[in-house]
Amino acid sequence: MTNNLKNTFFKLISAVIAFTCSLLLIAVLFFMLRESLPVWQMTSPLAFLSGTDWSPVYPPIHLGIGSMLASTLWVAFGALIIAIPLALGCAIFLAEYAPEWLAQLLRPALTVLTGIPSVVYGFLGAAVLVKFFEIKFQAASGESLFAASIVLAFMVLPYIVVNSESAIRAVPPEYKHSALAVGVSKPYVTMKVIVPLAKKGVLGSIALAFGRAAGETMAVLMIAGNVLRFPGSWFSRGEPLSALIALEIGSAAPHSLHYQALFAVGLVLILVVTIINISINYLVKNKEMSRYWL
Repeated sequence: MTNNLKNTFFKLISAVIAFTCSLLLIAVLFFMLRESLPVWQMTSPLAFLSGTDWSPVYPPIHLGIGSMLASTLWVAFGALIIAIPLALGCAIFLAEYAPEWLAQLLRPALTVLTGIPSVVYGFLGAAVLVKFFEIKFQAASGESLFAASIVLAFMVLPYIVVNSESAIRAVPPEYKHSALAVGVSKPYVTMKVIVPLAKKGVLGSIALAFGRAAGETMAVLMIAGNVLRFPGSWFSRGEPLSALIALEIGSAAPHSLHYQALFAVGLVLILVVTIINISINYLVKNKEMSRYWL
């Protein structure tokens, strides 16, 4: 077999694998759209997204996920607000300031954190964090979207740290050496030269973390409070979309309206994560917009 034939064969196999992976996502979206089609024929997307009454089983039927969608956004963005400063600080320390022996010790520890089951995080949050809020603030219940955000922040933090550190370390050293050679301080070089050059990888890690936070089920289910009402603040109890699906899928009869409505909820969750990822990718590619964040 000639080299040209080997190259052609390898390209063909790679193309088939890439196409198959893309096809899997399309197949998932198609299946969820097909299963939820009766819901979209019954109600408009706007009414489904903005409505706050959820009663898909007993008449009168109400299919509104506005309160759950708001809870999802509170939890996911709240987790990012907590995690991003901590993760970026840790990534910068590991890439630029940590002694090599310490970095070699911390990197495997962060990798291990990504593999801890979410139910363990949820159990620790319910046993420690929720109880702390109940005792410290004398609250009837320590469950809240804020507590869920804190737990999710620790869950997504390793993803941001690992990917951001890799992006920072991938910046060519010539940039740093040139800046240091003219007498610029290392903190200034790090924040004004190195980190902006690594922003594509940093934003990619944030997009990955958002998808993880928005789709997390077990930990959120154990801590958020699971209340079907519109959250008035970050400190209210709520029920994110992922928790709604987990709680009700077992009681939904196959092919019933309830069952189909849960597929519609799952489709909305996928679209929310997709829209956020597309927005971040657009921000990275648009130089006029991306220069304002760093």
